Amino acid sequence: MLRILHAAEAAAQPIPYYVSLNYDDLFKIQRVHNAFPLKPVSFSSLATYLECPGCALDQRRKKRSKEPKHFTHVHQDTLFLQKQPDPRLVGTLLHQIINLLHDSHGVLSEEQRSTLLTSPDMLTSFVQHDLLQVLQSIEKLKMAMFFDELSINGRLLQTLIISPLLRYQRELALNGSTVFAISERFQFKLASTRKTFTGHTDWGGDVALVGEFDQIRLRNVDDVLTPEGIPAIFEFKMGLGKKKSWDKLSSALDDNPISTSSDELTQPGIGHAFQLAIYWMAFQTRWDLLEHVMLARGRGEDVRMQFEQDLDLILYNLRDGNQYQLLFVDRPRALQALTNCIFHLNWAMKSGYAWQVPEHECGKTHLLEDVPQQAIQVGYRAISAQECYLLAREAFHIFKEMIYWRKIPAR
Repeated sequence: MLRILHAAEAAAQPIPYYVSLNYDDLFKIQRVHNAFPLKPVSFSSLATYLECPGCALDQRRKKRSKEPKHFTHVHQDTLFLQKQPDPRLVGTLLHQIINLLHDSHGVLSEEQRSTLLTSPDMLTSFVQHDLLQVLQSIEKLKMAMFFDELSINGRLLQTLIISPLLRYQRELALNGSTVFAISERFQFKLASTRKTFTGHTDWGGDVALVGEFDQIRLRNVDDVLTPEGIPAIFEFKMGLGKKKSWDKLSSALDDNPISTSSDELTQPGIGHAFQLAIYWMAFQTRWDLLEHVMLARGRGEDVRMQFEQDLDLILYNLRDGNQYQLLFVDRPRALQALTNCIFHLNWAMKSGYAWQVPEHECGKTHLLEDVPQQAIQVGYRAISAQECYLLAREAFHIFKEMIYWRKIPAR
């Protein structure tokens, strides 16, 4: 159970959907072929709802903007003069370029990718002269138009795109890590057990979760090059972002005046930890269980897995090249709190509970006057939607006490 499968191998040797991973009877993870009939949720949906249920439900009803059908040159010289471009678009563009550098089935040949990952001059030239055409060829027209506009300003292009890519190239070379998978989608069902909710043995239920790993590596640690390395999930961010309402509340509870003086995060927030911890659970379905299933002759029994797996969780700040490793004070307690939080959020969200959090900076002119107080059926009992949401926030803050970050400075 210590060998990880590449996506292609996993597809060739599929794990039956009914095989479950059981963590000390605390919760189960069940791999499913299609989670969508189960009304799946993503990390971002849960996190947005946790911050402000009312705003989250409003956003869920809005349709995403479609990919443009034709590439057009915009070239508004004043577009970026007054402020920086949207960091989310910059981050998405950097994601796309990094994926191009590692995609063995993409438009770049193996020789091109090898050269771009080792030569700073060739990587810089590729961004300046070839990237626009490549983005158009793979039909990423929204990114192509954004890059075309951004590239007019040489200073911004160097600062926001070329410099982060050169730092990434250097970091990969120095650490000797092997990129194992990129943009790897996952879907799994998180099922509760009699031990999931302390004091309540009959709550039951399951949650279907979907998402995508930015990158999975075999990572070398402490400058020691090992033959295989340690599996690591890398989540890329363009900056750490602004404090959420829960980060500001945590700062106030910590009674630290320095941490409350700025709206910008100086290290990853609790929301980042929430995301990576969910990814920790999701990655477990990538472990090689084929031998166990064959020995069990396909029976759908639980596969006992331990909490202490060799799996690093890394948040990579593309803006400055710093990395942050998520570590656990008490992994079982952290994951129990996380599981509690996920279930309660999912129940409250799907019930339509839409309370608006007063401290959430959402630009609302007025809060909801009438908050629905419907009951939510949880196992064999019913609890109010408000109680369900408050239980989620309580579990979230317990999770905060069980984790910490270790900074790995850029070299």
